[in-house]
Amino acid sequence: MDQQFLMAARTGNLNLIKQLVDAETNILNATTPQGNTALHMAARFGHKDLVEQIINWHPNLIHKTNLNGETPFHVAAKAGRFDVILLFKATVEDIARVRDKHGDTPLHCAVRNNHKLVIWLLVDGDQEALRLVNNAGESPLVVAIDLGLTNVAHNIIFGNPSTLDHRGNNGQTPLHRAVLSRDLAIVDRILVLKPELITMQDGKWRNPLHYAVSLGDYEMVKKLLECNSSAAYQVDNNRQIPLHFAAKNGQVSLLKLLLNPCSDTVEMINNEQWNILHLSAKNGYMNVVLYVLDLPEAEDLVNGSDIAGNTPLHLAAMNFHSNVVYFLSRNSKVNIRVMNQNSQTALDVVYSIEDGGVGTKCNK
Repeated sequence: MDQQFLMAARTGNLNLIKQLVDAETNILNATTPQGNTALHMAARFGHKDLVEQIINWHPNLIHKTNLNGETPFHVAAKAGRFDVILLFKATVEDIARVRDKHGDTPLHCAVRNNHKLVIWLLVDGDQEALRLVNNAGESPLVVAIDLGLTNVAHNIIFGNPSTLDHRGNNGQTPLHRAVLSRDLAIVDRILVLKPELITMQDGKWRNPLHYAVSLGDYEMVKKLLECNSSAAYQVDNNRQIPLHFAAKNGQVSLLKLLLNPCSDTVEMINNEQWNILHLSAKNGYMNVVLYVLDLPEAEDLVNGSDIAGNTPLHLAAMNFHSNVVYFLSRNSKVNIRVMNQNSQTALDVVYSIEDGGVGTKCNK
């Protein structure tokens, strides 16, 4: 693209553009190294009069894409150019539905850059555009949630509640994403409108409660449990329930919160046949170990064997958690003589570890 022409397009110098076009009509087909036309440039910088003139001269440029597959609509939406979008909308049907190479619509671009007025201009009269997803399976609502744009997300849900039906490429619902973004306000709104989403599972079979517990977000977990405590019983693809995540992450407060309405989940095991004491012992969380030892079900948990025959004491020894080994081995409920499938007691495991055994590697 001629540099004088490029500068005129960037600055909105309509008179100079007219002179250059009069001298060489084909100059309007020129592009920058990234494939942007003069219309892209004028749209990006918000020069409405120049945009209108270029459309009159060369209307086909409206649908011309750059190397990113972006039309002038996309760049205007990305830059938040309300007047330019208003002009495009009066000229082109379905402006909010045009896609770039990533599958993003101008609406995705406007949401991603938090241009509220442009968002509502694009969806005015076309609420279904809010349901369109890009190549990554993201709807405009999910983009807003992921970026923490609470007000935008609220307005999208209000504008089209069916946006809550969306499931991404990983099977996650907007509630999953709101939990992962730790946006309690959006979570609360979604639970009011569509409470059944709490038990919806993603590609890993995890429901929103799994993720809230993994994040250690007490208030989020409390909110979800109050909505539907049955989510605490759902297993993921490794047969892990939310309680297991609390145990392996050392979250005693969450263990108490989860067990209060669902006390029988304490007995549940995952695919490795690990119970909550296995998980806490394996990861060296003394606070959880001590809490579990005080539970009425402790006697059933302390000597439970996994698929390899290992008890929580075995796992603590294998992972060099000497403090956990110490307390478990001195607890009257623990049978220190239990052997795993290698015919090893926990003490045998300690002796078999190289470099002096568990006593030389103590953490947590």
